[in-house]
Amino acid sequence: MLHTDAQQRIRITQAGFEKYTGQMGILFFEDGLSTHAVAFKDANRISAVMTCEFEDGTSCNPAQRLLDTKGQEAIVGRETIEMTEAGVSIAPLSAPAAPAQQAASTASYTVAQLEAVADDKGIAGLREISDPLGIKSNSIVGLIAELTKAGVAQKGE
Repeated sequence: MLHTDAQQRIRITQAGFEKYTGQMGILFFEDGLSTHAVAFKDANRISAVMTCEFEDGTSCNPAQRLLDTKGQEAIVGRETIEMTEAGVSIAPLSAPAAPAQQAASTASYTVAQLEAVADDKGIAGLREISDPLGIKSNSIVGLIAELTKAGVAQKGE
């Protein structure tokens, strides 16, 4: 489990300091456990110089955090960064497909089929097809025209 902003108490597990009572920097410890919740950045700092863990048993060491997140994607600005064993790969984010592009990729109706849907279920039937694609119109004729323009429907049989 990764901690970012959550604050927990930390326990010193460094040999010889397991039962430490006193002040260490801005933190106070009693029997090796901090007396108050510790900010994540302070836990990182203290765990960089001695072994310690969060009260729930997870590591607060920054090096362990790097190992735990190895292989996860990160989105920075307009790029995706992925850390792998081979190194770091950076790729531009792909823009989500516009509804018309999504519609074109799922084209499977003819105008005659859409007209049959309209005859059977009315405009509500056409909206079952058009709404997930973000295509809107106030009339059956207009909706069929928009679906055709988006590439969902092809003219012909």
